[in-house]
Amino acid sequence: MKELDLFKRQKLSRISDSFPEAVYITDPDGVISHVNPAFELLTGFRADDVVGKGIGILKSGHHPESFYITMWEMLMSGNIWSGQMVNKKRDGTAFPADVTIFPISDPADRISHFVAILHGTTAQLQAHEETLRRNMEYTALHNVSKILQTQDPLPQMLSRAVEEIIRLSELRIEYKAGVFIADHDKKVLRLYTTVGDFPEEFHRQDAEVPFGECLCGRVAMSGEMLVSNNCFSDPRHERKYEGMTAHGHYIIPLKSRDKLVGVLFLYTNSNPSWYERSPEILKSMGGLIADAIEHRRAEAIIQDQNEKLTKMNELKNKFLGIAAHDLRNPVYVIRTFSEALRDECTQGVSDKHRRFFDKIYNASGHMIHLLENLLDISKIEQGKIEINRMIQDINSIIEEQVSLNQIVANKKEICIKQNLAKVPPFPFDKDALIQAINNFLSNAIKFSPPTSNVLVSTELQGDKIQFSVKDEGVGLSEEEQKLLFGEFQTLSSKPTGQEKATGLGLAIVKKIITLHGGEVGVVSEPGKGSTFYFLLPVK
Repeated sequence: MKELDLFKRQKLSRISDSFPEAVYITDPDGVISHVNPAFELLTGFRADDVVGKGIGILKSGHHPESFYITMWEMLMSGNIWSGQMVNKKRDGTAFPADVTIFPISDPADRISHFVAILHGTTAQLQAHEETLRRNMEYTALHNVSKILQTQDPLPQMLSRAVEEIIRLSELRIEYKAGVFIADHDKKVLRLYTTVGDFPEEFHRQDAEVPFGECLCGRVAMSGEMLVSNNCFSDPRHERKYEGMTAHGHYIIPLKSRDKLVGVLFLYTNSNPSWYERSPEILKSMGGLIADAIEHRRAEAIIQDQNEKLTKMNELKNKFLGIAAHDLRNPVYVIRTFSEALRDECTQGVSDKHRRFFDKIYNASGHMIHLLENLLDISKIEQGKIEINRMIQDINSIIEEQVSLNQIVANKKEICIKQNLAKVPPFPFDKDALIQAINNFLSNAIKFSPPTSNVLVSTELQGDKIQFSVKDEGVGLSEEEQKLLFGEFQTLSSKPTGQEKATGLGLAIVKKIITLHGGEVGVVSEPGKGSTFYFLLPVK
């Protein structure tokens, strides 16, 4: 019987050796007794590695133990098992295969062997490996993208991104790489950062590389990726240094929106087996790096411009403060004397000269108002105005200011109506808010036609109180509304009673309300009047 078993095993072994598909044979206990050449080629295991060992050596850990128990029960009952199984290669990587296992019985109808055939393994293995490679590529791209979104200093950020590229095993890159930044004015590449060990001579010699020279310079000129197998046999590799060893290169242009930002160079072994998808992957990563460099450049320009604007604004405020302060006293003198001349020189002064006195008096009044506004703007922007909040009733203050402004409105027969809702007392600076309220009211009177109405309202909106002034003036276009709260803005609508406007009032209102943590706005249409409002937080 033993001789017959041996004969049958030998016969099975010879037959399996001729199979193009991977085959392994086990005894009833699952101990491997034979593998064919296709199995060795597929798994990397030699026959000596697995013969005499249990099939557990092939387990990948992909399947639960219940999977193997079910399969074993079916086989031990004499049935054929067929299904997909993920096994393990000698190097530890997993691979899927459609597997069929046949039980072989002896003359006494006892199971003597199992024969396992791995069907279609080559195509499935290739598909599986391709999936793994794609996942590795996407993971690497994702990781590089995440690194390039950090706020690390640019050299460190680029070095980390390059290190992530080096980790992509399919590219077979050595731990030596770096980035050049392009200087288009001088037509040179400047070495910006490196990863790995480079001798001092390299840093000294390649601190600058002219466009068109050596591998990196050629890529800067062409804008196309370059691959070099060996630095010594490639005539394009013109720059060499003492102690340089044979190596290959990936040279990738760093382009953002077709603009060359720099060049990425990666070292490989000499004459490597190039990965077919490496150009696509490296170009994608090069684009990410180039965009990150350009983004940092833009940020630096914006920061520099902001700093310059801040300094210019400080100088402007200082100048306005000094100018307004120094001019105010002489203007007060002019106004005082013009008023005295107008009121006291009643005898011997012609009507023409009296009109001159009136014009001097009115113009000096307008100048004083302008200078006071300039001082207010300067103080607010320099942080010299402190908001002194006290809990108080806004409606009583509004009624007071409406009463005062009605005197001015009477000259144009304008009626100021009130619609004040019941709102709770809340903290605000009384003097500052009076200035804002009066500005809205005076503007409404100034730009409203005679015999029209102005409506003043308050309203509680959630945790905010809204104050608004609605007029029946000519209204404002959308373009003009965007300019309203800026400084020195001149709009198409003009005061209806030849009143003067400084172009600063609404800018001051916005700054006051902003200091209170509120917001200002306007609702208007040409020909339908305007509603100016501000919102203030109750708490």
